[in-house]
Amino acid sequence: MQRRTKAALIVFGAIVGIALLHLTSLLLPIEDAVRAMLSPAGAILTASSASLAEKTKSQPTLGECVDRLSDSEKRLSSISVDYVRLRALEEENAVLRKTLGYLQTQGYDSVMARVISRAPQPERSVIMIDRGAKDGLETGMAVIVGEGMYVGKISNIQQRTATVTLMTDIESRIAVARAGERRLIGLVEGQGNRTALATLIPQQEKLEPNDILITAGTEEKIPANLAVGMVNRVTGQPTDPFKSASLEPLTPLEYVEVVAVLRPQALRPNQ
Repeated sequence: MQRRTKAALIVFGAIVGIALLHLTSLLLPIEDAVRAMLSPAGAILTASSASLAEKTKSQPTLGECVDRLSDSEKRLSSISVDYVRLRALEEENAVLRKTLGYLQTQGYDSVMARVISRAPQPERSVIMIDRGAKDGLETGMAVIVGEGMYVGKISNIQQRTATVTLMTDIESRIAVARAGERRLIGLVEGQGNRTALATLIPQQEKLEPNDILITAGTEEKIPANLAVGMVNRVTGQPTDPFKSASLEPLTPLEYVEVVAVLRPQALRPNQ
């Protein structure tokens, strides 16, 4: 107990003595020297504290990070949509240029039309276009895309719209010939589900996979030499009077957006 009291008295006396020396300015040289020694360290600590505070202040909060991420996702989504639209327009323009070039080369009189709706049933292949009787269209007219690729024919007409039955529809029939010939060899019938079948082909007719079939020109409003499709597989027994062949359209009909309708006065451009 006495030792603790003595220690406390010594500390108290030392503090009082230092205070008296400070008041009388006797410790001023020593204090200046200590300040000079500690000044660089203080400056470093001050700068570090300021830098740390600035960095802490500039760091976004969790909520701000979430908001920024959401904005970035929206911008990315918008860019992706714009890119898809641009690609669709580029593809549509490419098809349109090919179609117009073919029509000019062949001298056909035609009406360009845009697809505005499609049949919802998978077994049907029917589209509606934004041209009709007011544009000089009639039922039975041929509808094409690209470089003379047959799509189907008009089956119903309104004043400003028309219905086109595509070649893969179950109600579609078109007389065909082999490419490079004008001789009728059979019919192409739609099977639904985007497929078609060449039927009633005489057994003696030579037909191989990858052969191209074209319109035979036997219908009044459908000219000859329009490409109908490519043969995939020929089926039939040698003893059968007729054989058939599965046919692949030369263009994906489900993605057709712009078509050309051939009008009657252009069916015989050479006459």
